[in-house]
Amino acid sequence: MDLNISSEDSFCFHLPHPFFDDASERYITNLITAIINIISAPFAFISNMLIFVAIFDFHRLQTPSNLLLATLALSDAFVGLTVQPGYITYRLMENQHRSVPCFARLIYSSAFYVCFGVSFMTLTAVSYERFVAVRLRVRYNAMFSTKRVLKYALGIWTVNIFLTAMEWAKIDKAMRGIHLTLWFLCLLFSTATQIGVFIAIRRHHRRVKNQLQVDEKLQTRREVKLAKKILTVVVIYFILYFPVLFVTFYHQILGQNIQTYNHYSWTETLAFLNSCSNPFICCWKKREIFRRVKYLLKKLIR
Repeated sequence: MDLNISSEDSFCFHLPHPFFDDASERYITNLITAIINIISAPFAFISNMLIFVAIFDFHRLQTPSNLLLATLALSDAFVGLTVQPGYITYRLMENQHRSVPCFARLIYSSAFYVCFGVSFMTLTAVSYERFVAVRLRVRYNAMFSTKRVLKYALGIWTVNIFLTAMEWAKIDKAMRGIHLTLWFLCLLFSTATQIGVFIAIRRHHRRVKNQLQVDEKLQTRREVKLAKKILTVVVIYFILYFPVLFVTFYHQILGQNIQTYNHYSWTETLAFLNSCSNPFICCWKKREIFRRVKYLLKKLIR
């Protein structure tokens, strides 16, 4: 088998040239990570679509916080539907043929940047929504309503599709740099707002005993309880997403060499697994969503 890259294989519009010369060294890693994704992709798609439908199909669940979680679930569902199959195709064809067709690389790259961009920005919106709820409650209704959140979600998808499409305009490196920088800023902002939420929770525990009236205590407790649930979602996303973001930024934007492309395989797979964890967290932390998902599953099985 010819291990060299043909000019047809190496040229693929705006995408960087792939390097398959050392593919044999990545064979085991490619195979293991492909199998992990083959197993997890269907679950990621089905479970996140159940979360999405459960929220949008039941009026009582359509709170601003839940609608943002539904947007997050939708992006995770598309990870299972497009990004993971693209990854599987890429790695298995790399193992088998030492080349990957241009269309497969385009689908994988485009889906990766759109879906992950939506996830990072939605995660920021989720964090900020809880920050406003527990720290700036007087502004909450003015900033977060059902219609406003739907507009935010539409704006997030539009921005990421636009940035990904702009990579075709011969400014692909600049666009990838802007995209990745935005992701870093989103993570930093999410971290800062969650720290603010954590501080607010601690203050709440000190104040709630004496200073607040009964009705205000109940509302504050509800907001704090939800903030704790959202904190779990944000922390899990941060842990699983940061490695791939760091490797991609370090290699593609800063232009630094990496020791092995296995770093991409493992960090990308770790990030993809986050799409499987989110439905578990939503069902575990939000019982009303869990009950609705159970109801939908019973309807599907009948």
